[in-house]
Amino acid sequence: MSTGNRLPAAFGLALAVVLFLPATVRAQTGPEDAARAGTENELGPAEKLALQERRIAEQYKHLESVLLRMAELSAATDPRRAALLKKAVAQSKNQLIAVRLDQLVELLGKDQLSRAIKDQIDLDLDLRALLELLMSENRAKSLEKEKERIRRYLKQLNKIIKQEKDIQGRTTGGDNTKRLADEQEKLAEKTGKLAKDIQQGGGRKAEGGKEKGKNGKGKDGKEGAEDGKEKSESGDQKGESSDQKGQKGQKGQPGQPGQPGEQSDQQQQQESEQNPAEKRLKAAREKMKEAEKKLKEAQREGAAEKQEEAISELEKAKAELEEILRQLREEQIARLLAMLEARFRKMMQMQQEVYIGTLRLDAVPSAQRTHNHEIEASRLSGKESLIVVEVDKALLLLREDGTAIAFPEAIEQMREDMQQVVQRLTRTKVGKITQGIEEDILEALKEMVEALKKAQQDLEDQKSPKGKPGQSGDPPLIDMLAEVKMIRALQMRVNKRTKRYSKMIDGEQADSAELFEALRRLAEREKRIHRVTRDLQLGKNK
Repeated sequence: MSTGNRLPAAFGLALAVVLFLPATVRAQTGPEDAARAGTENELGPAEKLALQERRIAEQYKHLESVLLRMAELSAATDPRRAALLKKAVAQSKNQLIAVRLDQLVELLGKDQLSRAIKDQIDLDLDLRALLELLMSENRAKSLEKEKERIRRYLKQLNKIIKQEKDIQGRTTGGDNTKRLADEQEKLAEKTGKLAKDIQQGGGRKAEGGKEKGKNGKGKDGKEGAEDGKEKSESGDQKGESSDQKGQKGQKGQPGQPGQPGEQSDQQQQQESEQNPAEKRLKAAREKMKEAEKKLKEAQREGAAEKQEEAISELEKAKAELEEILRQLREEQIARLLAMLEARFRKMMQMQQEVYIGTLRLDAVPSAQRTHNHEIEASRLSGKESLIVVEVDKALLLLREDGTAIAFPEAIEQMREDMQQVVQRLTRTKVGKITQGIEEDILEALKEMVEALKKAQQDLEDQKSPKGKPGQSGDPPLIDMLAEVKMIRALQMRVNKRTKRYSKMIDGEQADSAELFEALRRLAEREKRIHRVTRDLQLGKNK
């Protein structure tokens, strides 16, 4: 057997990790590698592999340094991405991946191929885990896709529940049992198909109380017992094929679930990974099949009882899916809040720099200002424009979410103030009006950062194993109280600015036309605050 065909798996995976980033981060081979490459055809199989492994090891070391650098650069604007990259590097260091790559070079150089193969198998698994961690950066998109998938399941499940209740009602009402049996059979098939769809969709388990550990019990210690009862009622609920049952029969007696040592580790793992909603649907399907049988035997009362049990299982499946949807939304909110807070903190730092620069320019008497002061004012205007770009990014995030009302309005008003500052600094207007607007911007940014911090803390405090009974739909990004507080802050800023302009009119130096325009803007903002308050009262954020 050729050694060249037995060893490349770990090479390819290591390269996959390296190539996960743009080509610019790949390490270049040094002069020594180039020299060896020129005579590579003269090398033996093990020496060629050692050369390839050494190149990969160098690329991997470079990858680690690039990941750390990327984490530093993204820390201010995307803390979650930075944390992910740091976690990847930490995982790599803990698993000594770079060191183990160097060891493989030595093993291959010494022609110790058997040991190299064994070490590469272990390294292959660790590299796969690292690659999976890096790929998880696309979580925001996958969250939305997963939510849409769960919503689709819920829509189908609601139809099944409605149809089963209709069949039950007609069963007790004396409808034709043969027709009811046919309908029940079709609905059982539809229910089984939905369970299969959930299974193939990689059904995520709801956390907290429903997730089973290796011992098959839920966190409250009761779920395992309940599941065991359900399994004894239906072999289909185990998700076993006839082949699996045949394999199980070699270890224990088939048809007697619940006995120690009966299930293989693989079967236990499959059951522990099974989505609770999928299990409930399979149980409901079995109840429907039993109801179908009783309908064929014209046993209306027995059929109605089984239909009631089926409905109960369907309702539990619905609750499980709604719980998963709630958890997905919580994760989505946590990511968005952290991203927004980081972005607003960055804006606040940038705005503080512009404000200090404005004060410094205003401290120079008008008669002493030179062309250099105009250049500096223009530079500050440019920096303010960059803050507007950051605001636009934050607004885009909020609009995509679509559940906040007062926050987007507050940001839009702040953006208008920033644009005023851009225009005023371009004309070297660095007086009290410009400074006052900048102070309002800083105050607004501070309020937003505090509100976002509070929202994150509230989200963490409110996390519980299960949501409120009957809870459904997406909770808003910002709760009602925070929205009301933001409206109050908007109104307070209008009041404050009105008083400031009033003092200017009463005697302080100010351009009358400029003040009239500023007052017109305030009047327009008052109307918008009223509209936002009304929209919030009408529940348009839901």
